[in-house]
Amino acid sequence: MNATTASLAGSNIKVTQLRVIHSEWIKFSTIKSTKYTLGFTALAVIAMGVLLAAFSTSLMGPGAENAAADPTGTSLAGVSIAQLILGILGALLITNEYSTGMIRASLTAVPSRLPVLWAKVIVFGTVSFVVMLVAVLISFVGGQALYDGAGGPASLSDPGVFRALVASAFFPAAIAIMGMALGALMRQTAAAIGVLFGVLFLAPVIFSLLGQWIGDLSFYLPSSAGQAMGATMTLPGMLSPLMGLVVTVGWMAALLGGAAYVLKRRDA
Repeated sequence: MNATTASLAGSNIKVTQLRVIHSEWIKFSTIKSTKYTLGFTALAVIAMGVLLAAFSTSLMGPGAENAAADPTGTSLAGVSIAQLILGILGALLITNEYSTGMIRASLTAVPSRLPVLWAKVIVFGTVSFVVMLVAVLISFVGGQALYDGAGGPASLSDPGVFRALVASAFFPAAIAIMGMALGALMRQTAAAIGVLFGVLFLAPVIFSLLGQWIGDLSFYLPSSAGQAMGATMTLPGMLSPLMGLVVTVGWMAALLGGAAYVLKRRDA
């Protein structure tokens, strides 16, 4: 039990959402492994984006100079790694508390329970978004300065570029929240990570194989929604950026709703 949680549990101080958020922030900010993971994730996004942009022509092979290219997408390639890492980290932040019993201390201090879940989501989601936004901006600026692909580098003033950058920071943060919700639902690390991996990476493959039977349902998977949000232009057969956002928020709401229900109904 951290100091703030202990003071809430052992006094007559009124429990408010802001105080619960403060308690969760103290808990979150004192875990060194979380800071290292976030730092590594940011560095991976920057390194991959800059390197791919710098060597885009050679990586695309002969004739790439005359081929259509997406300089913004090239410099944001590392986001695909970030979404998995942050999703796993989100699940671990919940399941580790269940395995150590720390969650019981938080729920004792906050008997209504749900403010604890919302506080965790707000703290981790906000930090993830800020870290990813900084990483994405550095990756874009550095990558475009070194871009060697067709069509030349992109600019923040180009249509859709700034929106794509913000969306590319938001989507991994959304996956982090989904991972946290799955952790609260499953309460087991392996199960939560397995479901997350299946939804992000296995489901698109399965849906593509069953495309003639399920039609366009694959567009409503989180991975497809994230691609739609982060694209600088809408291609045929792709969701619009706005619909991608709606689908992503819908997945978050559904998983968080399930997590809230389980948290209220089951003992810790």
